[in-house]
Amino acid sequence: MRRMVFAVVIITGIALLSFAVVDACGDKALRIGRGIRFQRTSQPAAVLIYIPSNATRASQLQSMLKKVGHKPYAAQGVDSLSEALKSGQYDLVFTDLAAAASLETSIKTSPSKPALVAVVSEGRKAEVTAAQKQYRYVVKNPHSADQYLDAIEDAMRSRVHLLGKKT
Repeated sequence: MRRMVFAVVIITGIALLSFAVVDACGDKALRIGRGIRFQRTSQPAAVLIYIPSNATRASQLQSMLKKVGHKPYAAQGVDSLSEALKSGQYDLVFTDLAAAASLETSIKTSPSKPALVAVVSEGRKAEVTAAQKQYRYVVKNPHSADQYLDAIEDAMRSRVHLLGKKT
């Protein structure tokens, strides 16, 4: 009887583990059954975060990006953002979709010419489609770390590709 109970407990534990998400030393996430996707990037990005509507999300994003090897910086106001763009070298700027249009020219004229990544807060299908037509990089689900990391990887890949063409 003990062996049968022990076997049921072991089988149940294995079944539960197959649905679990495991974070392992620098890995983005290892979901059993989905394959391995590494979080550490070969190209750490300097990321400027400007999300005025949700300061908590900006600080969470900043700490998550630090953990995976990127160099995140946060800007609280428009003045802080424009000062950071003038003085720093950034690869990307994350901003809310609502603020993206007004910041687009100052981002394009900054010395480092970072890529603009629009973050769609609500995620309505029409809003996401319009954002994707207007901006090259869009984070559709701001609660998913994968969305941010995918946007960084896409932008860094295209920056490296453009730099390769210039040389």
